[in-house]
Amino acid sequence: MAERSASGLRVLAPPRLVAPTGALSVRTRLRLSGRDAVVLRELAEYLSGLAARDLAERVALGTRHTAADFARRKRELSALTSSRWAGTITRGSNEQWQLARRAQAAHLASLTTEIESIERRLAIPTGGRDAESRVKGYATRRVRAAKQQRLHGLRARTARVAADAAAGWVHVVRGGKDLLRQRLHLDRSGRSLQDWQDRWWEARNRIEADGEAGKTYGNQTLRVGPDGVVVVKLPAVIAERHREQCDRFGRYTLDARCRFAYRDAEWRLQVEAHRAVGYTIRFDAGRCHLTASFTRVIAPLPVGGDDDARLVAALAGGVLGIDQNVDHLAFWRLDPHGNPVGRPGRVDMNAEGAASRRDALVRHACSTLIRAARSCGATALVVEDLGFVTGREQCGWSGRSGRRFRAQVAGLPHARFTSRLVVMAHRAGLAVIVVDPAYTSRWGAEHWQRSTSTRRVKTSRHEASAVVIGRRGQGLGARRRAEKSVPRRQTEEVGRSRVELRRPAGTETHRPAAWRFDSGSGRALRIADGPEDGVRDASGRRTVTAVQVAQDRSGRPADDPSGGGVKGRLDALSSSVRIRGAVVR
Repeated sequence: MAERSASGLRVLAPPRLVAPTGALSVRTRLRLSGRDAVVLRELAEYLSGLAARDLAERVALGTRHTAADFARRKRELSALTSSRWAGTITRGSNEQWQLARRAQAAHLASLTTEIESIERRLAIPTGGRDAESRVKGYATRRVRAAKQQRLHGLRARTARVAADAAAGWVHVVRGGKDLLRQRLHLDRSGRSLQDWQDRWWEARNRIEADGEAGKTYGNQTLRVGPDGVVVVKLPAVIAERHREQCDRFGRYTLDARCRFAYRDAEWRLQVEAHRAVGYTIRFDAGRCHLTASFTRVIAPLPVGGDDDARLVAALAGGVLGIDQNVDHLAFWRLDPHGNPVGRPGRVDMNAEGAASRRDALVRHACSTLIRAARSCGATALVVEDLGFVTGREQCGWSGRSGRRFRAQVAGLPHARFTSRLVVMAHRAGLAVIVVDPAYTSRWGAEHWQRSTSTRRVKTSRHEASAVVIGRRGQGLGARRRAEKSVPRRQTEEVGRSRVELRRPAGTETHRPAAWRFDSGSGRALRIADGPEDGVRDASGRRTVTAVQVAQDRSGRPADDPSGGGVKGRLDALSSSVRIRGAVVR
């Protein structure tokens, strides 16, 4: 569980400045000729078959895999392809096994957390609540019985996952588990058998070639020159089939030409400097796409030194607080002192649909935020470090609404959004600060939603949360004022408002009195602030006598001889006084 303070609230993590990694990938379409399509599809099937066999061997070895096993695997593949192709295949198998192990550990941790959460609530009686930990028991006996059954199922599942983890076994599906399950439910997926087979082939077959620094154009296996010429080094088996189309070294030159419409200049700098560039060729719905991946040489963050100095430099021009939600992003500009400036903004971002559409929405949202920050002079973007746990016990468990909420939370492209924003913001000269997301919406609604609303425009809860996020990135609290406010009882004792108490000495001005008309006595009475200014009326509000009204109007005591005594003070009421829209004489 998260660390908590004496008041029971979570201890917030300090804000941190995110440094860009420099990793970059660009993609373009290759318009293949007939012979290009035949050669590349044969190469993809051949290499993917070797990769599937190597991955199966790596999974079977599990934690017993040694350096000698790695050398043997690479030596066997080199005899069938080449040392470069073999290195790419073995590296991919090792990384896929490690990724599966990390996912397995995360799954086991999630199951353990759910079991602990249910056990804590089952220890509390039905409808009760623990005074110390503030953990609530289940509302009804029916829910409690259902949770007991779920607890048994979670324990059995945890035992199976723990046994696989101890033995080093992982479960990997080349092509994806979701697509494999669609084969059993083609009627639900809306796909025909031929359509599913085509998608399955495309998901399992691809061509990958790692880059090599210092080699010609950064890659000796799949080479792309600055002029767009693509050359592929074919394995001996495939080169023998297409001997007439290859040179004496088994290299095949594609008829298609490569041209990157986005970040072409950066790719050319990598290629012309002979730095490592990795390439991947994939097939998607009858089309062929080539992706280039490389690491750029990026400029360091502004202001050298420790992280605190860089963070202070990033906050010099104010920040843009960003609140990420299911269907939109809310942002608000804050000055260097933590005050919201202007009105908030909104970027609609519905993450439903295909992966390409979601990627385009993320890019559009990042571009909009960067333009907004540069137009208002902000030097940093502040986002939440969202690490959602979408389990039933941590993210809503009640029926259909809970499932819908978990699906929405799991669909938030937060990791992709943050990584894309960091890279794009660094190119624009902006910094990205990540903060703890705890209590941002609650404290925003409490401290900023009402104070930033106007008669015509009402501030939403998400927009107020963006203010708290921005202030947290600046190292400030969520409250509007840092100084201690004056208690209400203290202001009632002295009979002065809070504004007057905070005003420096010598700057007091007369505060207009609030008036009301007493129909019983026919007198105009002032509503007092202090308990000594009058007595309470039937409605419970403090009132004053006509003598005190006259005293307030003249500024002299009622028994002052120069003022004519009480009668002179009462004569001041003969003038017209407008009370709540009515004139009383």
